[in-house]
Amino acid sequence: MPLSIVEHQSFHQFLSIVDNKYSPVSRRTITSKIDSLVGDRQSKLKNELAKADNVSVTVDIWSDRRMRGFLGVTGHWINIEDDSLQLKSQLLACNRFRGSHTGERICEEFEQICEEYQMKKKVDHIICDNAANMKKAFSTCFPGQEDEDDDHDDFNIWNNLTVEEQERFENVLSAKSQTRLQCFAHTLQLTIGDGLKDTKIISAALSKASRLSSLLHTSTTFKDKFEMEFGQRGIPASVTTRWNSTPRQLKSVLNCDQLKLSAVLEDAGHKETVFTAREWSQIRELVDVLQPFGEATDLTQGEKIVTISAVVPCILSLNHHLENQKERVHYMGGLIRSLQESLQRRFRGIFVHVRMADDQSDGATLPFSDPLYLKAALLDPSFGTMWLPHDVLAPENVTEDVSVMIKSMLFFPY
Repeated sequence: MPLSIVEHQSFHQFLSIVDNKYSPVSRRTITSKIDSLVGDRQSKLKNELAKADNVSVTVDIWSDRRMRGFLGVTGHWINIEDDSLQLKSQLLACNRFRGSHTGERICEEFEQICEEYQMKKKVDHIICDNAANMKKAFSTCFPGQEDEDDDHDDFNIWNNLTVEEQERFENVLSAKSQTRLQCFAHTLQLTIGDGLKDTKIISAALSKASRLSSLLHTSTTFKDKFEMEFGQRGIPASVTTRWNSTPRQLKSVLNCDQLKLSAVLEDAGHKETVFTAREWSQIRELVDVLQPFGEATDLTQGEKIVTISAVVPCILSLNHHLENQKERVHYMGGLIRSLQESLQRRFRGIFVHVRMADDQSDGATLPFSDPLYLKAALLDPSFGTMWLPHDVLAPENVTEDVSVMIKSMLFFPY
Protein backbone atom coordinates (compact mmCIF):
# COMPACT_ATOMS: atom_id res chain seq x y z
CA MET A 1 0.00 0.00 0.00
CA PRO A 2 1.23 3.55 -0.66
CA LEU A 3 2.32 5.58 2.37
CA SER A 4 -0.26 8.23 1.45
CA ILE A 5 -3.00 5.92 2.75
CA VAL A 6 -2.39 7.23 6.28
CA GLU A 7 -3.80 10.60 5.18
CA HIS A 8 -6.96 9.26 3.54
CA GLN A 9 -10.23 10.11 5.27
CA SER A 10 -11.50 6.52 5.06
CA PHE A 11 -8.36 5.23 6.76
CA HIS A 12 -8.78 7.79 9.56
CA GLN A 13 -12.36 6.58 10.01
CA PHE A 14 -11.16 2.98 10.17
CA LEU A 15 -8.58 3.88 12.85
CA SER A 16 -11.18 5.73 14.90
CA ILE A 17 -13.30 2.57 14.99
CA VAL A 18 -10.33 0.44 16.00
CA ASP A 19 -9.26 2.91 18.72
CA ASN A 20 -10.85 6.34 18.98
CA LYS A 21 -7.96 7.57 21.17
CA TYR A 22 -5.32 6.87 18.53
CA SER A 23 -3.93 9.90 16.72
CA PRO A 24 -2.83 9.05 13.15
CA VAL A 25 0.69 10.04 12.10
CA SER A 26 1.43 11.93 8.92
CA ARG A 27 3.00 10.55 5.78
CA ARG A 28 6.08 12.73 6.39
CA THR A 29 6.57 11.23 9.87
CA ILE A 30 6.33 7.68 8.54
CA THR A 31 8.78 8.45 5.72
CA SER A 32 11.36 9.90 8.12
CA LYS A 33 10.96 6.97 10.51
CA ILE A 34 11.35 4.43 7.70
CA ASP A 35 14.67 6.02 6.73
CA SER A 36 15.98 5.79 10.30
CA LEU A 37 14.67 2.23 10.70
CA VAL A 38 16.48 1.16 7.52
CA GLY A 39 19.73 2.54 8.91
CA ASP A 40 19.22 0.84 12.28
CA ARG A 41 18.35 -2.44 10.60
CA GLN A 42 21.42 -2.39 8.35
CA SER A 43 23.69 -1.59 11.31
CA LYS A 44 22.27 -4.52 13.23
CA LEU A 45 22.75 -6.87 10.25
CA LYS A 46 26.34 -5.71 9.79
CA ASN A 47 27.08 -6.43 13.45
CA GLU A 48 25.55 -9.90 13.20
CA LEU A 49 27.42 -10.73 9.98
CA ALA A 50 30.70 -9.51 11.53
CA LYS A 51 30.39 -12.33 14.08
CA ALA A 52 29.64 -15.01 11.47
CA ASP A 53 32.49 -17.13 10.10
CA ASN A 54 30.67 -18.34 6.99
CA VAL A 55 27.73 -16.99 5.02
CA SER A 56 25.71 -18.51 2.20
CA VAL A 57 23.58 -16.32 -0.05
CA THR A 58 20.63 -16.73 -2.36
CA VAL A 59 20.52 -14.34 -5.31
CA ASP A 60 17.72 -13.62 -7.77
CA ILE A 61 16.58 -10.93 -10.19
CA TRP A 62 12.90 -10.09 -10.13
CA SER A 63 10.78 -7.79 -12.30
CA ASP A 64 7.58 -6.13 -11.13
CA ARG A 65 4.47 -5.51 -13.24
CA ARG A 66 6.00 -2.31 -14.60
CA MET A 67 9.05 -4.36 -15.72
CA ARG A 68 11.39 -2.66 -13.27
CA GLY A 69 14.24 -4.99 -12.31
CA PHE A 70 15.35 -5.66 -8.74
CA LEU A 71 18.31 -7.68 -7.45
CA GLY A 72 17.52 -9.53 -4.23
CA VAL A 73 20.21 -11.00 -1.98
CA THR A 74 19.41 -13.02 1.15
CA GLY A 75 22.08 -14.10 3.63
CA HIS A 76 22.04 -17.36 5.59
CA TRP A 77 24.37 -18.08 8.49
CA ILE A 78 24.61 -19.76 11.88
CA ASN A 79 24.42 -17.43 14.87
CA ILE A 80 26.20 -18.73 17.99
CA GLU A 81 24.91 -17.14 21.15
CA ASP A 82 25.08 -18.44 24.73
CA ASP A 83 26.34 -21.83 23.48
CA SER A 84 23.24 -22.21 21.30
CA LEU A 85 23.03 -22.35 17.50
CA GLN A 86 20.43 -20.38 15.60
CA LEU A 87 19.87 -20.44 11.85
CA LYS A 88 19.56 -16.89 10.54
CA SER A 89 18.04 -15.93 7.20
CA GLN A 90 17.82 -12.22 6.44
CA LEU A 91 17.20 -10.08 3.37
CA LEU A 92 20.36 -8.05 2.83
CA ALA A 93 19.29 -6.06 -0.22
CA CYS A 94 16.51 -5.69 -2.77
CA ASN A 95 18.01 -3.00 -4.97
CA ARG A 96 16.67 -1.51 -8.16
CA PHE A 97 18.58 -3.11 -11.03
CA ARG A 98 18.85 -0.84 -14.06
CA GLY A 99 20.19 -1.67 -17.49
CA SER A 100 20.96 -5.01 -19.12
CA HIS A 101 20.99 -8.15 -16.95
CA THR A 102 24.47 -9.19 -18.03
CA GLY A 103 26.78 -11.29 -15.90
CA GLU A 104 29.20 -8.40 -15.49
CA ARG A 105 26.44 -6.07 -14.26
CA ILE A 106 25.10 -8.66 -11.81
CA CYS A 107 28.64 -9.24 -10.53
CA GLU A 108 29.17 -5.51 -10.05
CA GLU A 109 25.95 -5.06 -8.07
CA PHE A 110 26.58 -8.18 -5.99
CA GLU A 111 30.10 -7.09 -5.09
CA GLN A 112 28.78 -3.71 -3.94
CA ILE A 113 26.38 -5.50 -1.56
CA CYS A 114 29.20 -7.74 -0.31
CA GLU A 115 31.37 -4.68 0.25
CA GLU A 116 28.61 -2.94 2.18
CA TYR A 117 28.35 -5.87 4.59
CA GLN A 118 32.08 -6.78 4.50
CA MET A 119 31.25 -10.41 3.74
CA LYS A 120 32.81 -11.38 0.40
CA LYS A 121 35.57 -13.48 1.99
CA LYS A 122 32.98 -15.20 4.19
CA VAL A 123 30.73 -16.37 1.35
CA ASP A 124 30.81 -20.16 0.95
CA HIS A 125 27.87 -21.02 -1.29
CA ILE A 126 25.83 -18.95 -3.72
CA ILE A 127 22.40 -20.32 -4.64
CA CYS A 128 20.82 -18.94 -7.81
CA ASP A 129 19.02 -20.10 -10.92
CA ASN A 130 20.97 -21.71 -13.75
CA ALA A 131 20.67 -18.84 -16.24
CA ALA A 132 23.79 -18.08 -18.27
CA ASN A 133 24.07 -14.54 -16.85
CA MET A 134 24.07 -15.89 -13.27
CA LYS A 135 26.79 -18.43 -14.14
CA LYS A 136 28.87 -15.68 -15.71
CA ALA A 137 28.31 -13.32 -12.76
CA PHE A 138 29.67 -15.63 -10.09
CA SER A 139 32.52 -17.02 -12.17
CA THR A 140 33.53 -13.34 -12.51
CA CYS A 141 33.08 -12.59 -8.80
CA PHE A 142 34.93 -15.71 -7.63
CA PRO A 143 37.39 -16.83 -10.34
CA GLY A 144 38.94 -19.74 -8.39
CA GLN A 145 41.28 -17.46 -6.51
CA GLU A 146 44.18 -18.72 -4.42
CA ASP A 147 44.01 -18.32 -0.68
CA GLU A 148 45.58 -14.97 0.23
CA ASP A 149 47.08 -15.80 3.64
CA ASP A 150 50.86 -15.31 3.57
CA ASP A 151 51.49 -18.44 5.65
CA HIS A 152 50.20 -20.67 2.84
CA ASP A 153 53.04 -19.51 0.57
CA ASP A 154 55.65 -20.75 3.06
CA PHE A 155 56.25 -24.32 1.89
CA ASN A 156 58.45 -25.10 4.92
CA ILE A 157 55.34 -25.47 7.11
CA TRP A 158 54.45 -28.68 5.22
CA ASN A 159 57.64 -30.40 6.44
CA ASN A 160 56.28 -30.63 9.98
CA LEU A 161 52.85 -32.07 9.10
CA THR A 162 51.82 -35.71 9.00
CA VAL A 163 49.95 -37.04 5.97
CA GLU A 164 46.66 -36.94 7.89
CA GLU A 165 47.27 -33.33 8.97
CA GLN A 166 48.07 -32.33 5.39
CA GLU A 167 44.80 -33.86 4.18
CA ARG A 168 42.80 -32.01 6.87
CA PHE A 169 44.56 -28.75 6.00
CA GLU A 170 43.79 -29.20 2.30
CA ASN A 171 40.14 -29.82 3.16
CA VAL A 172 40.01 -26.59 5.15
CA LEU A 173 41.52 -24.63 2.26
CA SER A 174 39.15 -26.12 -0.29
CA ALA A 175 36.18 -25.35 1.97
CA LYS A 176 37.05 -21.66 1.67
CA SER A 177 36.38 -21.63 -2.06
CA GLN A 178 33.02 -20.25 -3.13
CA THR A 179 30.64 -22.67 -4.83
CA ARG A 180 27.65 -21.76 -6.95
CA LEU A 181 24.75 -24.13 -6.43
CA GLN A 182 21.66 -24.38 -8.58
CA CYS A 183 18.35 -23.38 -7.03
CA PHE A 184 16.50 -26.61 -6.29
CA ALA A 185 12.99 -25.14 -6.56
CA HIS A 186 13.80 -23.47 -9.89
CA THR A 187 15.29 -26.67 -11.34
CA LEU A 188 12.29 -28.68 -10.15
CA GLN A 189 9.99 -26.16 -11.82
CA LEU A 190 11.90 -26.62 -15.10
CA THR A 191 11.46 -30.37 -14.73
CA ILE A 192 7.71 -30.01 -14.34
CA GLY A 193 7.61 -27.61 -17.29
CA ASP A 194 9.28 -30.30 -19.40
CA GLY A 195 6.63 -32.79 -18.36
CA LEU A 196 3.65 -30.51 -18.88
CA LYS A 197 4.62 -30.10 -22.52
CA ASP A 198 3.32 -33.65 -22.96
CA THR A 199 -0.18 -32.96 -21.64
CA LYS A 200 -1.90 -32.31 -24.97
CA ILE A 201 -4.23 -35.18 -24.20
CA ILE A 202 -5.62 -33.20 -21.28
CA SER A 203 -5.67 -29.78 -22.97
CA ALA A 204 -9.49 -29.76 -23.26
CA ALA A 205 -9.91 -30.46 -19.53
CA LEU A 206 -7.35 -27.77 -18.65
CA SER A 207 -9.17 -25.24 -20.83
CA LYS A 208 -12.48 -25.98 -19.11
CA ALA A 209 -10.90 -25.60 -15.66
CA SER A 210 -9.49 -22.23 -16.75
CA ARG A 211 -12.90 -21.10 -18.08
CA LEU A 212 -14.57 -22.19 -14.85
CA SER A 213 -12.11 -20.12 -12.82
CA SER A 214 -12.63 -17.15 -15.13
CA LEU A 215 -16.41 -17.36 -14.78
CA LEU A 216 -16.14 -17.20 -10.99
CA HIS A 217 -14.02 -14.06 -11.27
CA THR A 218 -16.02 -12.25 -13.97
CA SER A 219 -19.68 -13.31 -13.72
CA THR A 220 -21.57 -12.36 -10.56
CA THR A 221 -24.61 -14.34 -11.76
CA PHE A 222 -22.63 -17.56 -12.11
CA LYS A 223 -20.77 -16.94 -8.87
CA ASP A 224 -24.08 -16.64 -6.99
CA LYS A 225 -25.33 -19.94 -8.46
CA PHE A 226 -22.00 -21.63 -7.68
CA GLU A 227 -21.96 -20.43 -4.05
CA MET A 228 -25.57 -21.50 -3.51
CA GLU A 229 -24.46 -25.07 -4.31
CA PHE A 230 -20.91 -25.18 -2.96
CA GLY A 231 -20.73 -22.38 -0.39
CA GLN A 232 -17.98 -19.78 -0.03
CA ARG A 233 -15.27 -21.37 -2.10
CA GLY A 234 -13.55 -20.54 -5.35
CA ILE A 235 -11.41 -21.91 -8.16
CA PRO A 236 -8.03 -20.10 -8.21
CA ALA A 237 -6.61 -18.92 -11.51
CA SER A 238 -3.69 -20.71 -13.14
CA VAL A 239 -0.57 -18.55 -13.52
CA THR A 240 1.92 -19.48 -16.24
CA THR A 241 4.95 -18.49 -14.13
CA ARG A 242 3.93 -20.71 -11.21
CA TRP A 243 3.53 -24.34 -12.20
CA ASN A 244 1.89 -25.33 -8.90
CA SER A 245 -1.01 -22.96 -9.59
CA THR A 246 -2.30 -25.46 -12.19
CA PRO A 247 -2.58 -28.51 -9.85
CA ARG A 248 -3.97 -26.16 -7.15
CA GLN A 249 -6.67 -25.06 -9.56
CA LEU A 250 -7.45 -28.64 -10.62
CA LYS A 251 -7.55 -29.81 -7.02
CA SER A 252 -10.16 -27.15 -6.28
CA VAL A 253 -12.22 -28.40 -9.21
CA LEU A 254 -12.04 -31.99 -7.91
CA ASN A 255 -13.27 -30.82 -4.50
CA CYS A 256 -16.59 -30.07 -6.17
CA ASP A 257 -19.09 -32.85 -6.79
CA GLN A 258 -18.97 -33.54 -10.54
CA LEU A 259 -22.74 -34.02 -11.01
CA LYS A 260 -23.62 -30.88 -9.02
CA LEU A 261 -21.00 -28.84 -10.87
CA SER A 262 -22.37 -30.03 -14.22
CA ALA A 263 -25.88 -29.03 -13.16
CA VAL A 264 -24.73 -25.54 -12.10
CA LEU A 265 -22.88 -24.98 -15.38
CA GLU A 266 -25.82 -26.16 -17.51
CA ASP A 267 -28.31 -24.09 -15.53
CA ALA A 268 -26.13 -20.99 -16.03
CA GLY A 269 -25.93 -21.59 -19.79
CA HIS A 270 -22.34 -22.80 -19.88
CA LYS A 271 -22.86 -26.33 -21.14
CA GLU A 272 -19.60 -26.16 -23.14
CA THR A 273 -17.67 -26.00 -19.84
CA VAL A 274 -19.15 -29.22 -18.42
CA PHE A 275 -16.48 -31.88 -17.79
CA THR A 276 -16.92 -35.32 -19.33
CA ALA A 277 -16.23 -38.44 -17.25
CA ARG A 278 -13.01 -38.94 -19.25
CA GLU A 279 -11.82 -35.39 -18.59
CA TRP A 280 -12.62 -35.70 -14.88
CA SER A 281 -10.49 -38.87 -14.71
CA GLN A 282 -7.67 -37.13 -16.56
CA ILE A 283 -7.69 -34.27 -14.07
CA ARG A 284 -7.64 -36.70 -11.16
CA GLU A 285 -4.63 -38.54 -12.61
CA LEU A 286 -2.74 -35.32 -13.29
CA VAL A 287 -3.28 -34.10 -9.72
CA ASP A 288 -2.13 -37.47 -8.30
CA VAL A 289 1.05 -37.37 -10.41
CA LEU A 290 1.96 -33.76 -9.55
CA GLN A 291 0.92 -33.70 -5.88
CA PRO A 292 4.31 -34.90 -4.51
CA PHE A 293 6.11 -32.31 -6.66
CA GLY A 294 4.14 -29.60 -4.91
CA GLU A 295 5.00 -31.09 -1.52
CA ALA A 296 8.70 -31.18 -2.44
CA THR A 297 8.57 -27.53 -3.54
CA ASP A 298 6.94 -26.48 -0.25
CA LEU A 299 9.37 -28.55 1.81
CA THR A 300 12.43 -26.85 0.34
CA GLN A 301 11.18 -23.25 0.60
CA GLY A 302 11.49 -22.82 4.37
CA GLU A 303 13.39 -19.86 5.81
CA LYS A 304 13.83 -20.94 9.42
CA ILE A 305 14.89 -24.54 8.80
CA VAL A 306 17.68 -26.26 6.88
CA THR A 307 16.36 -27.31 3.48
CA ILE A 308 19.40 -28.55 1.52
CA SER A 309 19.24 -31.87 3.37
CA ALA A 310 15.88 -32.59 1.70
CA VAL A 311 17.19 -32.35 -1.88
CA VAL A 312 18.46 -35.92 -2.37
CA PRO A 313 15.59 -37.66 -0.50
CA CYS A 314 13.05 -35.55 -2.42
CA ILE A 315 14.48 -36.27 -5.86
CA LEU A 316 14.80 -40.02 -5.30
CA SER A 317 11.36 -40.17 -3.71
CA LEU A 318 9.83 -38.34 -6.69
CA ASN A 319 11.54 -40.77 -9.08
CA HIS A 320 10.16 -43.70 -7.06
CA HIS A 321 6.70 -42.10 -7.12
CA LEU A 322 6.80 -41.78 -10.91
CA GLU A 323 7.95 -45.39 -11.24
CA ASN A 324 4.94 -46.54 -9.19
CA GLN A 325 2.53 -44.35 -11.16
CA LYS A 326 3.43 -46.01 -14.47
CA GLU A 327 1.20 -49.00 -13.74
CA ARG A 328 -1.69 -46.96 -12.33
CA VAL A 329 -2.39 -44.34 -14.98
CA HIS A 330 -4.46 -44.61 -18.15
CA TYR A 331 -3.94 -41.14 -19.64
CA MET A 332 -0.78 -39.66 -18.10
CA GLY A 333 1.82 -42.16 -19.36
CA GLY A 334 3.51 -39.58 -21.61
CA LEU A 335 3.63 -37.04 -18.79
CA ILE A 336 5.26 -39.55 -16.43
CA ARG A 337 7.90 -40.55 -18.98
CA SER A 338 8.76 -36.91 -19.68
CA LEU A 339 8.91 -36.05 -15.97
CA GLN A 340 11.16 -38.99 -15.18
CA GLU A 341 13.51 -38.30 -18.10
CA SER A 342 13.78 -34.62 -17.14
CA LEU A 343 14.24 -35.43 -13.45
CA GLN A 344 17.09 -37.81 -14.18
CA ARG A 345 18.69 -35.35 -16.61
CA ARG A 346 18.43 -32.15 -14.55
CA PHE A 347 19.50 -33.89 -11.31
CA ARG A 348 21.94 -36.28 -12.99
CA GLY A 349 24.65 -35.94 -10.35
CA ILE A 350 22.40 -37.36 -7.65
CA PHE A 351 21.48 -40.44 -9.67
CA VAL A 352 25.16 -41.07 -10.53
CA HIS A 353 26.16 -40.80 -6.85
CA VAL A 354 23.64 -43.47 -5.80
CA ARG A 355 24.58 -45.77 -8.73
CA MET A 356 21.21 -45.42 -10.48
CA ALA A 357 22.88 -43.92 -13.57
CA ASP A 358 26.25 -44.13 -15.29
CA ASP A 359 28.64 -41.19 -15.32
CA GLN A 360 28.88 -40.24 -18.99
CA SER A 361 29.96 -36.66 -18.38
CA ASP A 362 33.43 -36.93 -19.99
CA GLY A 363 34.87 -34.81 -17.22
CA ALA A 364 32.13 -32.16 -17.21
CA THR A 365 30.47 -31.25 -13.91
CA LEU A 366 27.10 -32.94 -13.60
CA PRO A 367 24.16 -30.95 -12.21
CA PHE A 368 23.65 -31.49 -8.46
CA SER A 369 26.82 -33.58 -8.20
CA ASP A 370 28.23 -31.64 -5.22
CA PRO A 371 28.75 -34.12 -2.33
CA LEU A 372 27.27 -31.46 -0.03
CA TYR A 373 23.75 -32.67 -0.87
CA LEU A 374 24.53 -36.22 0.29
CA LYS A 375 26.37 -35.03 3.42
CA ALA A 376 23.48 -32.76 4.37
CA ALA A 377 20.93 -35.59 4.04
CA LEU A 378 23.10 -37.90 6.16
CA LEU A 379 23.58 -35.33 8.93
CA ASP A 380 19.88 -34.42 9.13
CA PRO A 381 18.14 -36.63 11.74
CA SER A 382 14.93 -36.34 9.70
CA PHE A 383 16.55 -38.30 6.87
CA GLY A 384 19.85 -39.94 7.81
CA THR A 385 20.06 -42.99 5.55
CA MET A 386 16.38 -43.97 5.83
CA TRP A 387 15.77 -42.97 2.20
CA LEU A 388 18.46 -45.35 0.88
CA PRO A 389 16.67 -48.70 1.08
CA HIS A 390 13.32 -47.24 0.07
CA ASP A 391 14.11 -44.88 -2.82
CA VAL A 392 17.41 -46.07 -4.28
CA LEU A 393 16.04 -48.42 -6.92
CA ALA A 394 19.05 -50.73 -7.11
CA PRO A 395 20.06 -54.19 -5.82
CA GLU A 396 20.63 -54.47 -2.06
CA ASN A 397 24.41 -54.86 -2.37
CA VAL A 398 24.58 -51.62 -4.41
CA THR A 399 22.51 -49.82 -1.75
CA GLU A 400 24.91 -51.01 0.96
CA ASP A 401 27.92 -49.78 -1.05
CA VAL A 402 26.26 -46.38 -1.51
CA SER A 403 25.58 -46.17 2.24
CA VAL A 404 29.25 -46.82 3.03
CA MET A 405 30.35 -44.30 0.40
CA ILE A 406 28.11 -41.53 1.78
CA LYS A 407 29.22 -42.08 5.37
CA SER A 408 32.87 -42.02 4.29
CA MET A 409 32.35 -38.52 2.84
CA LEU A 410 32.23 -37.12 6.35
CA PHE A 411 35.71 -38.34 7.18
CA PHE A 412 37.65 -38.55 3.95
CA PRO A 413 38.04 -36.26 0.92
CA TYR A 414 35.60 -37.19 -1.84
